[in-house]
Amino acid sequence: MKGLGRILGRYVGAAIGVGVFLLALNIAVFLAFLLYCSRDMPVVEDRVSVIAAGIEQQADGSFSVSEEARKALDERYAWAMQLDDAGNVIWSDRMPENLPQHYTASEIASFSRWYLEDYPVYVWSDGDGLLVLASAAGSEWKYVMRVSTYMIEQMQIWIPAVLMLNLLAALALALLLGWRMYRAAAPLAEGISGLARGEGAKLSERGVLGLLSADVNRASEKLLAQRTLLHKRDRTRTEWIAGVSHDIRTPLSIVQGNAAQLENDRTLPGQARDKAAAIREQSQRIGKLVSDLNLASKLEYELQPLHIAVFRPAAMLRTAAADVLNSMADARVSLAVSIPPEARALTVSGDEALLRRAVDNLLRNSILHNAGKSVEVGLTLAADARSWTVTVTDNGGGLSDEVLDRLRRPREEALPVHGLGLVLVQQIAYAHGGSVWFENTRPGLRVALRFPRQDG
Repeated sequence: MKGLGRILGRYVGAAIGVGVFLLALNIAVFLAFLLYCSRDMPVVEDRVSVIAAGIEQQADGSFSVSEEARKALDERYAWAMQLDDAGNVIWSDRMPENLPQHYTASEIASFSRWYLEDYPVYVWSDGDGLLVLASAAGSEWKYVMRVSTYMIEQMQIWIPAVLMLNLLAALALALLLGWRMYRAAAPLAEGISGLARGEGAKLSERGVLGLLSADVNRASEKLLAQRTLLHKRDRTRTEWIAGVSHDIRTPLSIVQGNAAQLENDRTLPGQARDKAAAIREQSQRIGKLVSDLNLASKLEYELQPLHIAVFRPAAMLRTAAADVLNSMADARVSLAVSIPPEARALTVSGDEALLRRAVDNLLRNSILHNAGKSVEVGLTLAADARSWTVTVTDNGGGLSDEVLDRLRRPREEALPVHGLGLVLVQQIAYAHGGSVWFENTRPGLRVALRFPRQDG
């Protein structure tokens, strides 16, 4: 809606600017027209006076025409004549034969102001009589318009008022059109905003923007259908994984129980008891993998609620390290926990159980991935003003380039087929707004979990 207000403001401003520009342009064009039409055009009275001064009557009654007067006559006028006080033609130059040679006072009064037989004429009176100069027929519009002083005074008020009225009318029209456009576009903008929020849109398909509204409605229907299908698919997948996990627990518990009994049966040969121990360990590993799969699926589709609480990461890391050492005792494995003094009292907010599970998976991955070898595992906690970081390192064989590439893919992509424990680490980090980075240190693997700091 704010965007529509900005569009309306720009539309009205542009309309006002266009109106002012067109008004100024019209005034400029009008002034240029006046200047163009008046350039090199001497005042008529000046030309007439020049010609009259150049025409003189001689003692014998004839007339002489100066060179300047002759040039002006030829350039400007079609013909000329001189009348005496009685109205008789006493001199002429190119005068049409159909015109009379005598004129009454009323005829002279008439044509001196306007026309003589369709010829626009100009007159000049001097001692020799009345000089009449005629332009070509139809070449000029020659009428006198009378304007009173009162009208001129009123025009000084009315002309600015009319110009202002035009500007106000243009503004009113711009506002009206803008408001209509705003009313037409407002539902469309609201519908698009609804789509962005994941809601449906049902807009009227009439009016100026009816076609756009129809497109939005169709897009809304398709998006809702796809969202419903995806939600159903994700829900089905999650429920199926949860169901499989539940169904596996019972037979897996039986396998683990029987394997434990056989492992502890002293009457069995040592080789048989070792096989029973391997069955128990692998069945426990299968159980953990199933649990990881279920949890990773819920985290992926945001179906796993986070139990946010304040805790100390230092204590959580020590507990995770102790549990791993107790459950996976092996003389060839050494685990060192490094917590600097400034991080020992650090308190943060998060789901401690999930974060501990992520650390547990990383530690077990370093040990199990390098089974049968001497491996040194390091667990480090670091913190700064903005974040806190848990780093797990080992000196084992690291990960293949294929697995690293798969783990570094964008989180929007599908879960990889292998390495579920590491994928679960990623999901737990993302759920807390954090990040995870895997890299081979040659030898070994380094995994860094980084979280934004929200002190408890």
